[in-house]
Amino acid sequence: MARLASSARSARCWRGTLATVRFSSSSSNPLPFPNHPNPTAHQIFHLPASASQADIKARYYELVRLYHPDSPISRTVSPESAQARFHAISAAYKVLRGKTVDPSSSDINVRKDYHDLSTAIWKEKQRRRAELKVGVNDQWKDRLLLGSVILAVAAFVAQTFTSRRQALRGAVESTRANTDRSEFAAGQRAGGGASEVDAGRLAAPDLEPIPADSHS
Repeated sequence: MARLASSARSARCWRGTLATVRFSSSSSNPLPFPNHPNPTAHQIFHLPASASQADIKARYYELVRLYHPDSPISRTVSPESAQARFHAISAAYKVLRGKTVDPSSSDINVRKDYHDLSTAIWKEKQRRRAELKVGVNDQWKDRLLLGSVILAVAAFVAQTFTSRRQALRGAVESTRANTDRSEFAAGQRAGGGASEVDAGRLAAPDLEPIPADSHS
């Protein structure tokens, strides 16, 4: 009986000590997690809507230190609740940093941010489309320029080939004409000498024969 009474007293002391620890932990927590369902990001961070990014970042580090699954405060709740709180803090931090939209907030600023995001996406699409058109135009310009250069080179080569061919033909014809002229002149000189001899013979006077008795 004495042992049972001692065990009961020890159990009551342990419960009292645990309750005291929980009370001191909860009372010493300067940033208690909201008890109502679907809290907003600003409610989780205990910050006003006008908080700066530096304040949000500093508060995030404080919440991570307090609500990490291995922290003393997280040990006072179930592991599932500790994980849920930690994930909620991470999600709230993304919302406050502007990376996601808080679905539980009906503030007009959220709708304004969504509208601004849609406008920014539309502008980005228009910019990419304009850059694509400019790229296509530049490609056509490059192709036209390349085609013009190829045509100019082909025309120059054709003109050069034609000029050389005409010059070669003219040289051949000139050489042939000079050869014919030289052969004709040589023939004329050879024929002219024979005719002069014949003409001299024909033009010489006939000599009369000397009589045999002229000396007597």
